[in-house]
Amino acid sequence: MTDLARQFRHPRRAAKAALRRVWPNGTPCLVCGSGRTHVTTVSRKRRTYEIRACEACGYLSNFENTVDYTAFDSVNNFKLTTRVGTANHKGREYFMAEMGVDILQRDHLQVMVFGAGRSLDYQHIGMLSQVERVVMSDVVELTSEADFINILEGTEERFDLIIACEVVEHFADPVTEFQRLFDLLTPEGLLVCSTNIYDGGNFAKHTYLYLRGHLSYYSEAAIGVLARNGGLHHDLRTPAIAQGKVGPRKRYVLFTKSDANVRNTATYFADRPYAPSEDETAFEDQAPSFGNGNNGPDGDATRDL
Repeated sequence: MTDLARQFRHPRRAAKAALRRVWPNGTPCLVCGSGRTHVTTVSRKRRTYEIRACEACGYLSNFENTVDYTAFDSVNNFKLTTRVGTANHKGREYFMAEMGVDILQRDHLQVMVFGAGRSLDYQHIGMLSQVERVVMSDVVELTSEADFINILEGTEERFDLIIACEVVEHFADPVTEFQRLFDLLTPEGLLVCSTNIYDGGNFAKHTYLYLRGHLSYYSEAAIGVLARNGGLHHDLRTPAIAQGKVGPRKRYVLFTKSDANVRNTATYFADRPYAPSEDETAFEDQAPSFGNGNNGPDGDATRDL
């Protein structure tokens, strides 16, 4: 069969092969390291983005969409929305932690809440009977209300449960930044992240990727690579809020080294179609303002609050 005949018989395969010929030595994927990457220009309402896509693991990098969160000087930079925990209202981190505590099935838990911004959910998490201590962590300390660990400086402490809600999409170096969280887990620990998972569709229309500060959009395969490289199991579960206004691609991503936690997760979801979450009517794009940026997609320095 001639090359031309093969192209007519398998047009999609031929198109992918052509892309590989155009970009034989693409910039390595930030997740899997493959050179099978290419850049697509996406024009949105307020600006144009260069999106690097990995053909091997499906990871998307919005690598120019950066925000320096170390420049924040107050939690008042972040909006207070229905997704955020207050002293009188349980928000998104609380429900993730409640699920994690039920999966772990033990007491005296040491819990870390990473990148919570203005949320006070740590107060509610600390009231759970199985929790002994809650620590806040981020790249910059914006509150003095709780024990705080600067994750960039590291710590000798290890945690049974780590909650990272709407944080991992801000990772500029996913391998390094995920491993930093993995290293903070006890051998029987559980890391629960919340983010949108790329489903292979037309990413030019996926608002989540273009919220300012969103650098990483993970496929399930990319999550699998990160877990395997870290020596962990991974699991993806759909939170109840995915039925609402944040959209159907929202997922909780669970990482653990523990076979017992894997079994407990399966048991926990045996009679639950959705993971617990905050109010399903909450919006994804209600977010903090920073500098002179506009609020909403393509305009704010969002940490999805």
